[in-house]
Amino acid sequence: MKKIITSNCWTSHRVLCAILLCIAALWTVPGTARAQLKIGGFDASRGGFESLAPGEDSALATDITAAYPGTTFSFSNTLTPSFLAGVNAVILGVATTDYSAITPLTSSEQKALQNFILNGGTALLFADNDTFDPNAPAVNASFLTPFGLSATGTIAALVDTPILNPSGPLTGPFIPANEFTTNEPGWFNNTGTGTVLAQFSPTEPAIDYFAPGTLGPRSGTAVFFSDSDAMVFGDALSRSNLNLILNTLATVPEPSVWSMMAVGGLALLGVTLRRRHHAGWTLFK
Repeated sequence: MKKIITSNCWTSHRVLCAILLCIAALWTVPGTARAQLKIGGFDASRGGFESLAPGEDSALATDITAAYPGTTFSFSNTLTPSFLAGVNAVILGVATTDYSAITPLTSSEQKALQNFILNGGTALLFADNDTFDPNAPAVNASFLTPFGLSATGTIAALVDTPILNPSGPLTGPFIPANEFTTNEPGWFNNTGTGTVLAQFSPTEPAIDYFAPGTLGPRSGTAVFFSDSDAMVFGDALSRSNLNLILNTLATVPEPSVWSMMAVGGLALLGVTLRRRHHAGWTLFK
């Protein structure tokens, strides 16, 4: 016999249509509004004044939340696979004050950070000059060596250097992002397979950029800055520097259409089961 579909069944179909329309609407919204940021970083005990944790100079965290409403932050004194599994971006600097460095990343922390990026995570990593702390070379190396980079030198001055390609990577959607402002930076003497976005001279790269897929088939964006003061409010966090950070965060992968459809399917299933339970919806054969 033919199926007789009750009005409740048509209601369920309307719910499905509504869910699919919502997915379509989300899919057309710019990425800066769709991808919820979950940012990880060092807590105050490890990161000092470059930690984005409340109680420190967290103006950068405030600026990020203003640009990306709904952003959440998680903090730890150790980088572990379980901690990094709960975030989709990390922001890490090598300094705790103007004249002291964090403890270098351990080999297990380096591996966890490397795997995070290789599996699609977005990373903003801030190195510094090699003299601000006696341990600065070792700390810089712990951030850079896993990715084939190295840093050296100290430029004892405030230096603004232009972004080489005004319409290249990290120049939008937040503008202007036309220069990198630094305070006694170092520079990269090995940039690996990255793309140099700014340089103090042809032999002194200042920003090294790894586009998604550069470090591995599923790798996320990784950006290395040669001055960690660039993330500290009131020092070298200029408007352009802030926009470089915000534009890097805009590359955090968006939810895939399949994951969005899965969420919609689960919602439909919940609606259907509840209707069957409360309204006695049936199909007759």
